Amino acid sequence: MKILITGANGFIGKNLLFYLKNQNNFKIFTIEKRINSKLLEKKVISSDLIFHLAGVNRGNSKDYFDKNNSILTKSICDILIRNNKKTKIIFSSSIQANQKNYYGLSKKKAEEILLSYQKKTGAQVLIYRLPNVFGKWSKPHYNSAVATFCSQIYKNQKLTISDPDKKISLLYIDNLILSFLKNISSRKSKSSFVKIKDIFSMTLSNLVSLIRSFKKKEKTYLPNNISNSAIKSLYSTYISFFSKKDFNYKLNKFSDHRGSFSEFLKNTNFGQISFFSILPKQIRGNHYHNTKTEKFVVISGKARFNFVNIINKKRFSILTDENKNLVINTIPGWAHNIENIGTQTTKVLVWSNEILDKKNPDTFFYKV
Repeated sequence: MKILITGANGFIGKNLLFYLKNQNNFKIFTIEKRINSKLLEKKVISSDLIFHLAGVNRGNSKDYFDKNNSILTKSICDILIRNNKKTKIIFSSSIQANQKNYYGLSKKKAEEILLSYQKKTGAQVLIYRLPNVFGKWSKPHYNSAVATFCSQIYKNQKLTISDPDKKISLLYIDNLILSFLKNISSRKSKSSFVKIKDIFSMTLSNLVSLIRSFKKKEKTYLPNNISNSAIKSLYSTYISFFSKKDFNYKLNKFSDHRGSFSEFLKNTNFGQISFFSILPKQIRGNHYHNTKTEKFVVISGKARFNFVNIINKKRFSILTDENKNLVINTIPGWAHNIENIGTQTTKVLVWSNEILDKKNPDTFFYKV
């Protein structure tokens, strides 16, 4: 299939283009901002499907919006009608199409041109009235409030919200692209206007507070509810604004005669992931927990996990090494320690079901 993308250099266009490039059955054409009429006609006629994404959403005059949002739409439709083509068109409109501002009026006019083309030719036209779309490659002060807030908060710039209680509708770019891909092969439906899924709403003040929480937890802490689709997509968008210096960071290391210990990730929902080393003939642990539980896996070296029931004093041990991929659980009420029984440093990965609270660590000394 031959697919033409207008606005391929824009935020939505770039994301769609790279998705389509991962498919083997599409040949992609693009239209640049300044293209002569002959080349435009050649590309339009050659296409089996057109993603019409070109347009502007910032400007000061009606003529500017008409030129960029309506005239190209008419040129494409006129070419298709003149050449007796019934090419399917998927168009990115806006929820502002029902408003009386210049941008909304120009999008509404483009919709009307497309619907007229559909009526004359019988071609399938799908119109997406998009809310605030956000995600990687979006531009601050242009594509969406999310992009602007992410950039300003990351750069510690002053941020002004005129109406903190205003609710805005948000759509993550990947969800939009997946809907686009699904509709490549869709059949005609009763309505030309696509019902978009995965849109969520949030007040501007809550949006800013959430993004600021990402700023506070850039390193060891992950955002709470990171598995929530809205929070996950907003977090991914926020870190897409990172400069190269923040592609890495150094963890704190706590060392003593036994070895070293570092905290890797923390989250109030899933707990804490850490890793540590034990030098040869050294022991870590000698304590028990009332509620806290942990999972250990040795990733380098050899270790013996020793357990004792603090009520009946029964003991047992588990031997493991880097080749066994054995996960060792610690159980509340069982004291435990970990002993390096090899000749090399032993390295261990550990998950705990809670973040370490130094005021209430739920860790009690008990010699195993």
